[in-house]
Amino acid sequence: MPRSARNTEEVDSVKQQILDAAVKIITNNGFSKLSMRRIAAQLGVSATTIYNYYTSKDELYFYIRIKGFERLFEYFEKAYAIPVSTREKFIGIIHGYVDFGLTYPDYYEIMFLNRNVPKFLDCVGTPLEAVATKEKAVALKPFIFTVEKLQHHLDIEPKLAYELAMQLWVELNGLVSLCISRLLREVNEKQQRFVDSYLDTIVCRYLPVDM
Repeated sequence: MPRSARNTEEVDSVKQQILDAAVKIITNNGFSKLSMRRIAAQLGVSATTIYNYYTSKDELYFYIRIKGFERLFEYFEKAYAIPVSTREKFIGIIHGYVDFGLTYPDYYEIMFLNRNVPKFLDCVGTPLEAVATKEKAVALKPFIFTVEKLQHHLDIEPKLAYELAMQLWVELNGLVSLCISRLLREVNEKQQRFVDSYLDTIVCRYLPVDM
């Protein structure tokens, strides 16, 4: 008797299982070691099953990043939606970025730190251009969101809002990178206390008290 087709919810569940398995492999062994066979072995299925959902490991990589940036954007939206002062909303966004990185270090590493994986410009003019274009659009959403909110609430020019958002990103990325690499803990045993203190410093530097 032929197997009934999976519904959308079941398909999404299987795709997420594949993504999670791929994230673990990339993080533990590097992107070069990622293969459909390795994913299949981890999930206890055949490689053919994986190809039913993703055409290649490069396509799979872009969907990993898409999923990660969607989650990051949810952190930003949730923080901004809380009925508090504007300044507290931005504090929530700043903390949300760090919380995301520390909660999902595997995703964060693939999204921001891994340099040995395909990027958008590598895929222009190839069969992967469509999914790479989608990934780029999703990846920019948290950044564009921040720029627009800074411009609106600080009543500043778009160029200045862009520069402020870039500076924030550079600082926060550096902090998260040191945390998830465990280097920060090597030189500061009270890591969480340092993180909290440093975030307070960032808030004071970028956000007016009367915001």
